Amino acid sequence: MSTMTEAQKRDAYHEAKHILRLDGKWQQLMPGTRKPNFKRAAREILRRALGRKVRRNDAPLNLHGGLMHEHSEREAHLLERTLKSGHHDPSILHSFQLGSAESRQEQTVRGAPRVEYHEDPDLPDFEVYMHDPSTTIDYPSHYEPGTGIYHSSVHPPPEHAEIPMRAPPSTRLPTKYEAVH
Repeated sequence: MSTMTEAQKRDAYHEAKHILRLDGKWQQLMPGTRKPNFKRAAREILRRALGRKVRRNDAPLNLHGGLMHEHSEREAHLLERTLKSGHHDPSILHSFQLGSAESRQEQTVRGAPRVEYHEDPDLPDFEVYMHDPSTTIDYPSHYEPGTGIYHSSVHPPPEHAEIPMRAPPSTRLPTKYEAVH
């Protein structure tokens, strides 16, 4: 005897219910067409579903009051999907993902832990500049070692592009426009 998940068993019940609804809606389109036995089909689906053992979908959830990154991947996705459903205040989702506002403020006051970076001799030193929103900045896409050149990620389109025509130059294209003078 095979097993099926609770969701598969529930789907079988819904399928049988939809087949029974078809029984009431069926119409004869061609004269002499026999009506299918919808009740027998639904009974067969239910017989197969009832004859199987049910197993749990997955391992039980281990829910606790931790942040999103402190849960396993499956639990975090389920909690996030539940909080995004719109039944709860959006601030609950933000505190689940980022922590409470008070803990984030404490962390900024204390300062984030200093991260030591490995200095690579092949990479140039960089400086921090203030962004002026009145200017347009092309962000670099990659650095070319040995030359010291950063290449732009934005490529300007060609100024003029000629469209090749396959028709002779004297050909007139059909139009519905008529000039009235």
